[in-house]
Amino acid sequence: MIDKTLKWPLMSGAPLPRWVSPSARLLIMGDSAHAMVPYMSQGAAMAVEDGAALGQVLNLVQNSGQIPLALEVFEQVRMKRCYQMQEASLLNGKLWHFPDGPEQRARDRDMKPEVEGKHFLSSANQWSDPVTQWWAYGYDAEAEVVKVWKERTSAPSLL
Repeated sequence: MIDKTLKWPLMSGAPLPRWVSPSARLLIMGDSAHAMVPYMSQGAAMAVEDGAALGQVLNLVQNSGQIPLALEVFEQVRMKRCYQMQEASLLNGKLWHFPDGPEQRARDRDMKPEVEGKHFLSSANQWSDPVTQWWAYGYDAEAEVVKVWKERTSAPSLL
């Protein structure tokens, strides 16, 4: 009985080779760096993590000469995280939109214990899968940039 519909495409960006300009004077983040489909509900969360990670790594800088390194650390950590989340979102979209058939039935069987309120160790539903929950929702963006900053700044010099 619907007389009108609106077609609204969901788009995901391709991974970019860099988020920081070669001059280290320009940085992109948020959707401009890692647009993703909404199937993990993490697009905005990735932008918030970007802000937290950038603030944390810049807080570690002791002189202006370290800013390019801070941006390299930010880019290294955030690109890995965001592109993994982008992939997870694309996968979740596929899982939720299987046409009726063998893949859909296998997914539904895999999710049956959780739907029935029974104990489960894994689920095709990434939102409730324990490992995915830990990876997606237990991530600490600030701690990750600190860890990589320490690795990069405490490495022995080859000079």
